[in-house]
Amino acid sequence: MNYKTLSKTEPDFKKYLLGSFSNTEVAIPVQSLNVDTESETITFEIVPKNQIQRPSVFKFVERLFKLKSFHMILVPLFFVFCKNYVDDRLFDVNNFIYASAAMLFLFAALNLRNDVNDHISGYDRIVESSKSPIQKGWITAQELSHLSWLLIFAAAFLARPVLMAQPESVRVVAVVLILVLVGQFFKKNSYKNQRFGEFILFLLMGPALLSGYQVSMGAGVDTEVLVFGVLWGFCILFLNYLNHFSHLLTTSQAKINNTMTRLGFDTAKNFLIAWLVVINILWLAFHFFYASVFWTWFTTITLVFWTIPTVIAIHSIASPVGSDLKVAFKKGYRNYFLLCTLLCLEMVWYIAVKQGWMV
Repeated sequence: MNYKTLSKTEPDFKKYLLGSFSNTEVAIPVQSLNVDTESETITFEIVPKNQIQRPSVFKFVERLFKLKSFHMILVPLFFVFCKNYVDDRLFDVNNFIYASAAMLFLFAALNLRNDVNDHISGYDRIVESSKSPIQKGWITAQELSHLSWLLIFAAAFLARPVLMAQPESVRVVAVVLILVLVGQFFKKNSYKNQRFGEFILFLLMGPALLSGYQVSMGAGVDTEVLVFGVLWGFCILFLNYLNHFSHLLTTSQAKINNTMTRLGFDTAKNFLIAWLVVINILWLAFHFFYASVFWTWFTTITLVFWTIPTVIAIHSIASPVGSDLKVAFKKGYRNYFLLCTLLCLEMVWYIAVKQGWMV
């Protein structure tokens, strides 16, 4: 086996980290010290590319683009489509399809950029379970970066007809670009680790995403979409906090700075519980104003009933050491997916009623 240790001050450090040092070999990080500091050092295992064992094409694509995470944009897409279909506000179906396709490409690109940033910042190199295709040697960070830019250009191409047909969408895109640019003034991974960056993530994945979908079909932005955008933004941040909490011990030891490590173990537990309670309150408030009485109480009672075991699981964690954090992580994700399931069932019900399928 061939190993090479480099410090951040050495000229070839970035080439090995990005994978641009050779056309025939890949550098797989096996040990990282003083992560994201000027004294950072990384030990790489140098492996010939023809010796890398890659998975099947399907598994490679699934892991590369994180297909399991696409629910974050597909659920709000389904909500906006159903809401406007029921309200007879599907004015521009073609551009809605273009916008949806553009969002899929853009989200895939952002997933790739996230892997590149996590690799460079050291998060993936510290958190064992977060190892991406870069860490496995399937693809280099430089190749992943180039692919992400290609997908961004594809998304821009698909969004062009929408921007031309729906002038209001230009304002939404302008706001999104400003938020993205502002986020770049902060540290790497600011969207996940820095408080203002988390607020930007909330706006991008919440109100901005829902507004973009709504505007693309020519329906304009309404209060219901914005309120749901706030609820959805809270859900996305909950997933972010939950993921960081599940790796609290490892990231704290590595001195990775995020909301969970800043709060500390006990306060982070209470913070997660409070955030989950707020999501339930927002769910009830949204349904109180915009849903039928039956779906308001049925979904809220179901969600609260399912939330109680999650709250108990988080509250009962005695230490960041052990498997309790993973159990809480799984329960938290089940809570989120229950919320998504209830929402989708509710939307299908409204469409069925409109179509006269329900007696």
